[in-house]
Amino acid sequence: MTIQFPILSLDYFQPTPAKQFLSLTKNPRTSKETHPIFHELQPLQPDDLIGEWDGHILVTGHPFEPELEALNWIGNTFDSTTDVAPLMVGRNGERTCYEDWGRASLREIRYQGVVSAALLYDRRPMIVHYRAVKHNMVAACMESKEWPGKVYCYLTR
Repeated sequence: MTIQFPILSLDYFQPTPAKQFLSLTKNPRTSKETHPIFHELQPLQPDDLIGEWDGHILVTGHPFEPELEALNWIGNTFDSTTDVAPLMVGRNGERTCYEDWGRASLREIRYQGVVSAALLYDRRPMIVHYRAVKHNMVAACMESKEWPGKVYCYLTR
């Protein structure tokens, strides 16, 4: 008696982009190593983000990361696609909107060939692109005219 095993391509053994991104949350990499993984994640619709999300910085060594930590950034609150509190901070044990940065809205934006949800600040030259990791986690790539490079983070709920 012989046992037949299916022939599997080497791609079968490669981790999915979502699993690769999850590994970045435990083993940080540089921005240059992070971006290709972000780019391979699945797109989101703006409505997928409605609600309250907890924020986490994905450490890549970008100079803006310490500023986010100093602000005590703890997430985002998407009240609707046209009303977003993009920078929720912790103050005296409470979750509050950091009003100095203003509000934002969600739109579908094409970023490097992929149409997905993106956050546009009302008063800052900044955009945050979102991609799906799993049902309760999204990846974010923030770009601004205020600094070079990209800042990565992720939201959970």
